Amino acid sequence: MNKKYEVFNIPKNETIDTGPSEIVEKFLDVSEVENEKQHSLVRIDINVIEYPLFTKNPRRKKNQIIRYFFNRDKEAYIQVNPTSGDFIPGEFEERVFIAILKIMRDKKYNNEFYTKPSEILYNMGIPQTSYKSFYKKITLALQRLSQTSYTFKNSLYSNKMKGIIDDKINTNIMNIRIITLNQAEKNEMEYFQDKRTKEVIKISISNYFYDNIIRKGYLVYDSQLLLNMDSPITRALYMLVNKLRFNKFHLRVLALSIIKKIPLSDDAKSLGRSIKSLEKSCKQLKKMDLISDYNIIKQGKLIQTEIEFFFEEKHNAIKQSFFYDDKNHFDNLLITYTEKGEEGEVITESQEALKEIQQEKENITPTDEKINQIFEKLPARAKELKTMPGAIKDAIRQYGFEYVMYTAEYMSKNKVTKIRSYFIQALEKGWAENFMIIEKNKSQKKKESQLTFNTIEMQKSQNNETDEKIKAKKLELYNDYYKILNDEEKEKINKEVFNDYIKMSGTVVASAAQKIAFQMAKESLIREYLYKRDAEKNEISKINSKKEMKEIHMGNFIFGENFSKEKEQEISENSNVEEIYKDIEDITFTEEKGENKVEKKIKKSDIICDIKKVYNEISLFQMELLDFLELLDTIEQETQDKIVRIVGISKYFEATVGGYYMKIEYIKDKESSIKIIKK
Repeated sequence: MNKKYEVFNIPKNETIDTGPSEIVEKFLDVSEVENEKQHSLVRIDINVIEYPLFTKNPRRKKNQIIRYFFNRDKEAYIQVNPTSGDFIPGEFEERVFIAILKIMRDKKYNNEFYTKPSEILYNMGIPQTSYKSFYKKITLALQRLSQTSYTFKNSLYSNKMKGIIDDKINTNIMNIRIITLNQAEKNEMEYFQDKRTKEVIKISISNYFYDNIIRKGYLVYDSQLLLNMDSPITRALYMLVNKLRFNKFHLRVLALSIIKKIPLSDDAKSLGRSIKSLEKSCKQLKKMDLISDYNIIKQGKLIQTEIEFFFEEKHNAIKQSFFYDDKNHFDNLLITYTEKGEEGEVITESQEALKEIQQEKENITPTDEKINQIFEKLPARAKELKTMPGAIKDAIRQYGFEYVMYTAEYMSKNKVTKIRSYFIQALEKGWAENFMIIEKNKSQKKKESQLTFNTIEMQKSQNNETDEKIKAKKLELYNDYYKILNDEEKEKINKEVFNDYIKMSGTVVASAAQKIAFQMAKESLIREYLYKRDAEKNEISKINSKKEMKEIHMGNFIFGENFSKEKEQEISENSNVEEIYKDIEDITFTEEKGENKVEKKIKKSDIICDIKKVYNEISLFQMELLDFLELLDTIEQETQDKIVRIVGISKYFEATVGGYYMKIEYIKDKESSIKIIKK
């Protein structure tokens, strides 16, 4: 067999029965990937043009997984995986996707945008009178587009990576969220201003495809033209041929190669029909004046059939106008997003990506200012060379301003004599790369040092602010503490605060005016007094042993503190304190029953928390305590808050609350503990 066609002598499609799913494997031959889209213009990712991501088979099967191979050893392939019980995307989904790309363009290439079914139908060219009958179909198509997954093994083209990704990539084409009025968040309510709107659709194109669309991994097509094509085969042929020819007026390609890329049936029985389908699409393209002519070249076997396509200058002119219209539109957006960033406005993640592209573009755009900056770094003799400005311009376009600048600095340090020759070779061979890395590291360290200094200064300021907040919170807690004291304790504190107040005024006996002033400031003076006393003693009251522990009821829990005799009596009547300690104090303990001693253990599953840690701030201790309290379903939020507040004042808490024994102790800069056990 002629070697020219040997690559296409491919065995029949391989079908593997996997139970509920069916995998169809086909071999394709795919090589290059290139070029660029506006107006009713859309940017279509190279992968969508080059690969069969949308099937042209009208007789799809549910749960059918299709795998397309690009080489003999099966190391490069695409696998299309439908969601369970569904089909892979077909012709209708492709039309919906083209309409969505048009809407994304209208939404200024934001990768997260909102639309409605009616907007999609409008961009698909569906008459308004038919909208109602298409709504359900649109929803199903969107779900299919978002739920179908694609596995690319050594086949996914990424402009950002400058070629095919040598890895296995799993992705979908887009993500959607259908939102009703009840589900809408505050910032989404504007989309429901029209009362007729029942739902909106939040869409984001998947990153791999979006990156190609905003970079140079796409071609520009007229969306209306594509959607007006009745046949999906004609649409695929037009996009593919337009890519393959680039700007050439003549393209000759093996029919089987196109059949596999669209894809159409390629087995021996179906090959003739597939070639006839291509011929029919060629006629349509000629009728639409998208090609000037075509020729089916049959020689020998069907597998050797080739197709010639002919174009004229007008076809290139249209293609160029599409490219420049789209480019101008996109460039204006990039400038807008760059200005937004400079003004300090918050911009979205996709806008940030667009801003990054603008910066990359600026880096390879030569200007007089950039050329002068590079001249300043080069040895002085460089300015005497007439050809040097042109060499610098070309270098910026090819390598970017930053790299050229570092190369100029490198040359200056090495005292080069043959300047232009050395400049070109240094760029080509990367002689300045190590120098650039060293200089960048120096610059980074300098920035980090400055950042560290700024951070320390900021932390000092924040710590002062935090201390003030903690003090304010403590003062607030002392109000609660004061209120729960008995009358005797309150009177004692009042006297001490009043005496301090009189001493500060510098008198021995208080005047009537001073007494009035004290009464007006009494509450805040008491708070300050308690705060200072707490700071001096490092605690307001601390219980040193179980025998000294007194318990009171507050709401539905008990906590330790010095309270009235009535409260103490109430507790002794309602709880067996010794029993609590026997059961809970230790995980293993010995209980005396008459002359006998019985060892008891607490189940590990009943221990909610038993930790010992050092905290330098009580607020951190309280936050961790609250995390554990929130795990206890039987204790209400209000009760949890009370426990945390009491710990803030007394630094100690031991009680049975809501069926849980708790022992909590905070000691600043020393080991503090939280023990919670289910009774």
